[in-house]
Order: sequence, then structure tokens, then C-alpha cells
Amino acid sequence: MNKPPTLKGAQSRRQPLSVWELPKLLQSVHGHRKTMKKPVRERSHFRAILAFVHRNRFAVANQIQRRFSMYLRSDRTARRHLAEMESLGFLGVVETNHVSPLWPKVYFVTRRGLAALKQALHNQGQEWTECRLDRRRGEGTSAQHVLHELFITEFLTMAWETTQVRDDLTLLTVQRRSLAKHDAFRVVVAGRRTRLQPDAMFLYRQQEKGMMCCFVEIDMDSMSAKQMVVKLRRYQVWAESSEAAKYLKEAYQQYGATAPTAAFRLLIVAGGRNEKSENRRLRCLIAIASKIPKSIRDRIWLSTIAQHHDLAETGNGLSEQIWLRLRDLSATTLESPTAIPNISRHAVFGA
Repeated sequence: MNKPPTLKGAQSRRQPLSVWELPKLLQSVHGHRKTMKKPVRERSHFRAILAFVHRNRFAVANQIQRRFSMYLRSDRTARRHLAEMESLGFLGVVETNHVSPLWPKVYFVTRRGLAALKQALHNQGQEWTECRLDRRRGEGTSAQHVLHELFITEFLTMAWETTQVRDDLTLLTVQRRSLAKHDAFRVVVAGRRTRLQPDAMFLYRQQEKGMMCCFVEIDMDSMSAKQMVVKLRRYQVWAESSEAAKYLKEAYQQYGATAPTAAFRLLIVAGGRNEKSENRRLRCLIAIASKIPKSIRDRIWLSTIAQHHDLAETGNGLSEQIWLRLRDLSATTLESPTAIPNISRHAVFGA
């Protein structure tokens, strides 16, 4: 049967998108292919890499290579071993929306990788009840969300690197996922039950200076001033609670403190699209600090992502004096911060 005639060019004419087609566009701009096709063997250090990636949720090859440089001596070796882990089904790649084709592979632990991790702990006589998993989303994941998680991973990696190059420092513990559902972080604010959810926490010991617990917040300029005040209010209520005192003292006692206190620092790293926007956000945070009680304000230390970027290659970033302590600011500066205060800066890991 002869086909009915069609107008020339009708088949190739592009139809305008209606709103009904838009959900199909909510997917990653590009997909990374699996490069390993032949069978591979499992290496002894794969379990340690799985534990690192799962604890941090997301990580890129550069962060994994720096953390496990004793096994992954070059970027090329790191990419090859991670490709092997992806081929074994231990790692998956996060599909991220609206990013450049130069966006690197962002890894997460799959269900099979989590099972391998549990089996490794079981073989060592330990039982692990961790059940949370970063599942692959068909519609992709927000670039801002992935970037926020990667900056947390980067900050904790920099903290670990700093302790590796200084003999007087020991990183005792790093917590991230465990904080989300820990009973100690339940608070009641204005009569309503809620929860404090720090981005991360690490506890370190410095010779002749003792131990310090630091909570980390990576601020990507996505929260309004009101939302930031609410979050700091949760820190204040938590810091004044008996649950906080118990949690902090037990953490110090676990590593040998004989007279533990409830001291801690809140490290806030301000981010933005560029250095100018980061400085604007820094001024905004200083203004917000004027509205919160001194008891929590004096615990806050501020820096920017740009400052850490400049120190990333040194491997000693947290020893540099780039942090602004709010307790050093005068009342006048807090009330009308039109510029970043020109006062002495401090290092998280002091000399």
C-alpha cells in the first residue's frame, strides 16, 4: 500500500516543547560509562575505600586518592581501582543534573558494596546495623546538593591531612552520618520538638593543649537569614541541654579525658558562586550573629571556601590562620558589619 504523501520537511521539523515533556528533561546532562568490561579481582584495600565513601556519602577520585595515597599512588591508579570497584558493583556514580560535561564521577556505595562492608566487619567480630543507602535516582540529583556533600567530604579530608603532617595532632574520631539520628541531638525549640543536624563533627587531640570537639557547617548561601538564625538557635538550645553535656563529656572520656567539659567549636565555612559572594555571605553571617546569645556566638569560627581552596595544595590547611572568631568582634562591629573586620585570624589547629 502506498503511503500518503507528506509535506517536505514535515518529519524533520522540530516541535515546541510543552509542559508535558518537561519531566523527561529532569535527568543528568550526561552519563559516565563503565570502563571496565573484563572480570576484575577484589583488592584488600577496597573495603577501606568503601568505608570512607559510605561515611562521607559522596566522594570524587581526587579525595579518595589523597586519603589512600599509600595504595593509590597516582590519580591514574585511583581512577583504575575505582573503575574496578564500579565494575564489581561496589560503587555507583551519582547522576547529577545541570552540570558541565567536565563534571567528574561522584561515587557512592551501592547495596552490594554495603553488604561487602558488613561482611568485612562481621569477619572481624563486629556487627553493624547501618542500613541507610544512597540509592540511584532515575531523575538525577541536584548539583547544589551533591556539591554541598562534596565540600563536607573535602573539609574532613583536609582535617585528616593536616593531622598527618603534624606530630602533635591526632584525629580521634570523625562523625557524619551517625549524627542525623543520634538521640543526643533531639531538641525542643519554642515548645516544638525538632532535631539539630550538624553537617559533620570531628574530635582531635593536640599535645599540651588537650582535646577539642568541632562541629562543621558548610553554608552554600542557600539558606535565608531567618533560616540561619533558626539553625543557630538550635545549636544554642542544644548547647544548654543536659544531653549535649552528656554527649560531649562521654566523647572526651572515651579517649582518656579525666576531667571532661562540654566545650566545643562551631566551624562555619561560607560558600558562594565566587569570592565576592562568599565575602558578602560572611558579612551576612556576622550580622546574624548579633541576634543570637553570646553563649553560642563565642563558639563560632568563620572562614570561606575560597580561603580553603588557596590552601588545598599544602595538605596543612587547618593549621593556617584564616579563621575569624566571633568572640573577638566588638559590639559595634556586630551591629553594623559593612566590611569584613580587620582583626587577627586564628587556626583551628594552633601552633
